[in-house]
Amino acid sequence: MDERERLAAEIGDDEVVDYFYLRFGAEQTLDRLESLAVELTDSQDAVPFNAQVKGYFGAIDEAGHPWILKPATDPKDILYHRICTLSYLLDHSVGTLSAPTTVFRIGGKFWRATKVVRHAMQISSYDYLQQPFIDWLRADLVNRWVSFDEDRNPNNYLVIHNAAGKPFIAAIDFDKADFMATQMKITGNPDKFGWHRTEKTRFLTLLRPENFEGLSIETFEARLSAFMAIPEESVARITRRLVEGWSDDPSGLSATLVANFVARRNYVNTYFRSMFKSASETKNACNDNDYSMLGASFVAMYNGKK
Repeated sequence: MDERERLAAEIGDDEVVDYFYLRFGAEQTLDRLESLAVELTDSQDAVPFNAQVKGYFGAIDEAGHPWILKPATDPKDILYHRICTLSYLLDHSVGTLSAPTTVFRIGGKFWRATKVVRHAMQISSYDYLQQPFIDWLRADLVNRWVSFDEDRNPNNYLVIHNAAGKPFIAAIDFDKADFMATQMKITGNPDKFGWHRTEKTRFLTLLRPENFEGLSIETFEARLSAFMAIPEESVARITRRLVEGWSDDPSGLSATLVANFVARRNYVNTYFRSMFKSASETKNACNDNDYSMLGASFVAMYNGKK
């Protein structure tokens, strides 16, 4: 069972599982997205207010599910947003609940599209520094680091509930991801867990480096392992399909995107494993620190009596 299948089993709600295509792998999901029949609607009822003010339109797919769309006319812009679809498909592959994102052609015009996350509230309505939210956001840092997505704020995460009332976080908005950059825009602090970013006006995560202190590698193990398990051949097929017809050199661009993805996942995997140890090692280190502090206190008391 891979992480996508584990997520589907954890949700345990057929309506939610089907809505987010969790029964399909990434390539099958791309097949599904590219075969959907979608129609624009006159009603804006399904379009969130913050999307309406940004010029989004409402649409309904063949299953009656709502989407929000924005016109895309520049071929370079269309290519960029097709590549951003990779961010969603990678999330999907590693068991991260995310809003389906793609580019539709409707009536001869192209639209960048995101499936509406129904019955959701922004994560800012919750204390996301507490469980069960904080560990989800900790693991999500891996995804955004790999995709070089430095525009993550509370508006980018929605909370939904399954039929049993259990909360789940859904990531949305991947239009600031950058899979084209061949240099590391986000690098790890070598001395203490943290990161250096190119885009200083945006956020890589809702968390601060101190929100990661004292953790074991088990917090990130499933996510790191899932990224490392994605076959390069699958990413190559997906990226080729995304850029075909929009790039002058689809083979070369696809190869670049695959190489960038592989380099980043390897970097993040190596960095996280260098910063976080197993739970047993972390516990032993904490005990050693406690004994060290006790020893220092004893010496200070002893010296004070002399």
